[in-house]
Amino acid sequence: MTKTLVVVVLMFISCQLLNPIRRILLAVLPRRHLGCGSFYFYFAYLLPLVLAIDVSSHFFIYSVCNKRFKEKLLQKWRRMVTGTSVSPAVGPVEAGPAVVGMTPTPQLQARENA
Repeated sequence: MTKTLVVVVLMFISCQLLNPIRRILLAVLPRRHLGCGSFYFYFAYLLPLVLAIDVSSHFFIYSVCNKRFKEKLLQKWRRMVTGTSVSPAVGPVEAGPAVVGMTPTPQLQARENA
């Protein structure tokens, strides 16, 4: 889990760091260098793409770095592909009534007497 968290945080920092850099460039560069065809023009349009990559990469980071997440994902995938459903395990029927104060059914009494 620690490795996964470190990778997610590093990815977040590296992608989010571009926004302060963009703001610094906006404050430092003269107005004539902000127009179409300039470095800043393309850099500003690159920022939403990098942020989308950051958000969408979390699933892949979890898949690669977290072994338990990968195992659970594969289990669910196999269930979906094979069409099997998971039902709770049914244990042996306990002797006695299920509800306190109720009389046992004839089938349960016959089984207890046998």
